Amino acid sequence: MTYFPSRSSVLAGLVAAAAGTAVPRIARAQNATLRIAGVYSDLFAEPFYAKEAGAFAKAGFDVESNSINNAGAVAAAIGGGALEMGTGDLVSGVNAINAGVPIVLIAGGGMYRERTDGVSTILAVANDSPIHTPKDMIGKTVGVPTLVGMTTACVRAWLPAHGVPETSVRFVEIPPSAALPALLRGTLDIGMLSEPFVTFGAGQVRSVGSPYDIAADRAANKEFCVSVWYANKPWFEADPARSRRAVQAIYDTARWANSHRDETFGILVRDGHLDADKARGMLRTTYATSLTPALVQPVLDIAMQYKFFTKSVDAATLITKA
Repeated sequence: MTYFPSRSSVLAGLVAAAAGTAVPRIARAQNATLRIAGVYSDLFAEPFYAKEAGAFAKAGFDVESNSINNAGAVAAAIGGGALEMGTGDLVSGVNAINAGVPIVLIAGGGMYRERTDGVSTILAVANDSPIHTPKDMIGKTVGVPTLVGMTTACVRAWLPAHGVPETSVRFVEIPPSAALPALLRGTLDIGMLSEPFVTFGAGQVRSVGSPYDIAADRAANKEFCVSVWYANKPWFEADPARSRRAVQAIYDTARWANSHRDETFGILVRDGHLDADKARGMLRTTYATSLTPALVQPVLDIAMQYKFFTKSVDAATLITKA
């Protein structure tokens, strides 16, 4: 597995990177290798399961899986041609598309279901923290994976719904793997944790809220896609038959992952160099096997409300079919 460096401010360089590298990189992408990436979190982890699931090999692809620190950097790598596909969040990806980066939204990824997943993605504080209610967050620092991303949009919407002005907290960008240690050291007041890091922190941190509920409450069946799949637009449009095979392989991988929890747990432990005993019992993500506008529009609406986008976005026109 290849590891890419973090890119905390991606949009400024995305258009230039894409313009400068698109033609030669696309030419290289015509071979059997399919370079994909995700962020190391169960919600974004489908790319890490691609080889073992076998769906991409069956579709004629030799998969190269990569780990990147945040969703904005995934969008940058896809737009610049370093990857053909990857999982990211809606806000980072749509901002990249609006900035002219050549990526397209092609498939659903990790799901959040309010009835079952509220404890799997939390605003966490150390056990000895003086923060016990949302109002205690005023004046504090909140760590999020991407400053201009879906998680931050949901937190900003969740705060005023719980009596906290969204401008009264300070946001800092921190990779998911670093948020838990920072909470325990006392160098971060509040951190957005998802699995497996929620389970790693069991007994050491506690929840002060589940910000994804704010989007789920707007969604049909109270569920939505936290992660989605993007593809390099020129690569995706160059060969529709190949692209259809790739999308089908994504959903076949999702079905495999949903029904092979032991195997996917082993992959997370192996590739993340985790302590299996500490990770055991973590609440697992359910992956989407289709993508409808209803699964993404709630997040788009929140992002527009809090000015993460410069223009409104209609999910029905955003989703690209091969």
